[in-house]
Amino acid sequence: MRLSRLVPALAAGALLTATTSPVLAQSEPPDVTGVGTTTGALTLLDLDAGSLLSLQLLTDGGRANIDEAVGARSAAAQIAALALDTAATDPLSVPLLAVESTGEPQQTGQEVAIPANPLVSGTALPLSLSALVDDAGAQSTLAAALADLDVLGGILGIEGTDLDLGSNALVADADGTRGITVDALTALDLEALLAGLGIPLTDLPLDDLLGLLDGLGLLDQLQPVLDALGLDVADLSVESIVGVVDGVVDEAGGLVDQVDTLTDQLAALESLQADLTGTGGGAGVTCDVTDPGLDVLGDLLGGGATPTQLCTDVTGTLTSVTSQLTALEADLTEVTDLLDGLLDQVDGLTDAVLGLLDGQALLQLQGLDVNVLTKATDDVATSVADVTASIGSLQVGELSLPGIELAEVTAPVDALLAQVEGAIGDVLGQIGGGQLAEIVSLRTLEETTSVEEADGRVTSSADFTGLVVEVLPALADLDGLLAGLGGADSLGATLQGLGLPVPASGATEVLGLSSLLGGVTGGVPVLAALEDGLTMRIASLSQQSAFTPVAAPGTPGAPGAPGSPAPTLPRTGSSDTLVLALAGAAVLAALGGRWALRRSSDA
Repeated sequence: MRLSRLVPALAAGALLTATTSPVLAQSEPPDVTGVGTTTGALTLLDLDAGSLLSLQLLTDGGRANIDEAVGARSAAAQIAALALDTAATDPLSVPLLAVESTGEPQQTGQEVAIPANPLVSGTALPLSLSALVDDAGAQSTLAAALADLDVLGGILGIEGTDLDLGSNALVADADGTRGITVDALTALDLEALLAGLGIPLTDLPLDDLLGLLDGLGLLDQLQPVLDALGLDVADLSVESIVGVVDGVVDEAGGLVDQVDTLTDQLAALESLQADLTGTGGGAGVTCDVTDPGLDVLGDLLGGGATPTQLCTDVTGTLTSVTSQLTALEADLTEVTDLLDGLLDQVDGLTDAVLGLLDGQALLQLQGLDVNVLTKATDDVATSVADVTASIGSLQVGELSLPGIELAEVTAPVDALLAQVEGAIGDVLGQIGGGQLAEIVSLRTLEETTSVEEADGRVTSSADFTGLVVEVLPALADLDGLLAGLGGADSLGATLQGLGLPVPASGATEVLGLSSLLGGVTGGVPVLAALEDGLTMRIASLSQQSAFTPVAAPGTPGAPGAPGSPAPTLPRTGSSDTLVLALAGAAVLAALGGRWALRRSSDA
């Protein structure tokens, strides 16, 4: 074959090889291509009582990663519904629910019930988790809900909770959201708190109990039972109500004594009547001068007749006994009717006071909504770290405080929490001369956010704790108060003196907990035994997103993360074919050069 024919053939072959050999795909790259990571954690409730017990509820961990310098490309979500550890029982936990993907979509879900135990109870927890890694990046999601929760017999109650969590690491950015919604939260049920400190309500005097109602703004709700005493709560103080009630109690106590005396007299005369009558209707009856009924009869007749004198006329004495029994029974009926009326008033007031205190929480919160957002892009200016939170309302007893938006922790928020803490102190300060006024502390809402860039890597971080409630160590301060409980002026002692039943404590779960942990606490009530106090953290969230932009090959741009290769665009075929194509072009160029030289020399 002549060279002139070979050259076009080689050129065509080289062209064909070049056009059919794989090269970089022609698809358009994303606006920004990079690698990133998002990690997050959330805990609905973290209760810490030092070495005595700890409880974590609804604790999640989520991540999404496509930065191989950090780890393998993956997405994962996991949640621990319950982890409880006490010094007196075996640890209790609900098995971890988790899902992870390195490629294919993965999903799992189930309803988790909290196992029966004396410390925490709640309804089923529907959980749903998913994870996915594809060409767009890595993503994980988690959703969970809790209908209601009761901790330590009312120390904390939560109703209607929803969790919505997601972590993304995409080729254009890394972002994530973590959100908690709580319909209602009650912290520090009054009766449960006092029972945990070893203070049953019935061991307190009436003025302390009325003081609690006054502090909670509930005193006016006693008006229906005060009507029977002729009192108008609007015109009265706690002291005046106590004074009137004390007068009723004293009067009832006097009638109780009268009833006891009349009852004893009736019993003695009935016994004497039986002796004088005899089983044979009076035949052959002898009068016993030592019979105590004769002394009673002599006193009632008022004539100074001695037992011997009364025994000389058995028939006349029997007539006198019968007459006196009739009179005593009439007196007893009258006194008993009066006493029953007074006891109804005292019993009604007692039931009303204890009923109003039953279920009263020192802090009620409605509508807690918290969301944490982080987003890291190739630029700090377009990256975001944000916390948004709101509280519908706060309430201490009947004292309602307005809802707040917690865009940031500010002086007004601090002032609001100080007002709530002061109101709680005013309530507890009614007991034992104010020894419990500072036992409860509310810590300031905690929030931190940041967006930073270092070595070409943009990092967005956000942390938030919704509410921190502390019951401070109280054992030393309680010694004097506990020693004075249940005295003669206590409600329980008053009721016992009137012959009325003493209501059982409504905080049975807390009392049971104290019994359960008695071997650890040395018999001291559970909350009073806490050397480090009790801390409850509600709605704790943290999240971080990081993104490192990576420039396309041959294009100036930000460097990749240390140790991470630049991403390669999609290709088809093999790199060997590309080498052959380049080689064919080189051969063509060489032959073409030789042909050109030969033509030149022939010329």
